[in-house]
Amino acid sequence: MIQRIQSVYLLLASILCVVCLCLPVATLLVTDAKLAIEASATQQVYNLWIVSGDGARQFTTCPLFLLLLCSASLMLYTIFAYRNRMMQSRLCLFISLLLLGWHILYAVYSQILVGAGSGGAFQGSFAAVLPFVSLVLTVLARRRIIADEKLVRAADRIR
Repeated sequence: MIQRIQSVYLLLASILCVVCLCLPVATLLVTDAKLAIEASATQQVYNLWIVSGDGARQFTTCPLFLLLLCSASLMLYTIFAYRNRMMQSRLCLFISLLLLGWHILYAVYSQILVGAGSGGAFQGSFAAVLPFVSLVLTVLARRRIIADEKLVRAADRIR
């Protein structure tokens, strides 16, 4: 039963989470108030660290990485747990909560990084949208899993 549509949804959502893990999720433009406007530096914000213009890494965004890594691995596990549809449904709900937590934490980090940068600008990138698409795909997969469970229960009732 791996060829069900919810398995395709979960596989696509997992792939999108892994792609988001590899790409920068934002660009932080830090301007120093003491220096002139030309003395601004850009930093790439990844899920695991922040890379400054000179290549130095600061490990401050590890929770973003852990949330996406857990959700991607749970999605892969959920695909192969097709024999227990109720557990699959619960796992999809938990994965949705993890992805929602990623978005909340992303918003918190954006506010913290702009505040710590003393007047910088936080620009989200395309990769920041991928967990939202994964969230939508996970919700669609959960709806299909519940529909399959209802179909199986209706068939059992007929027998």
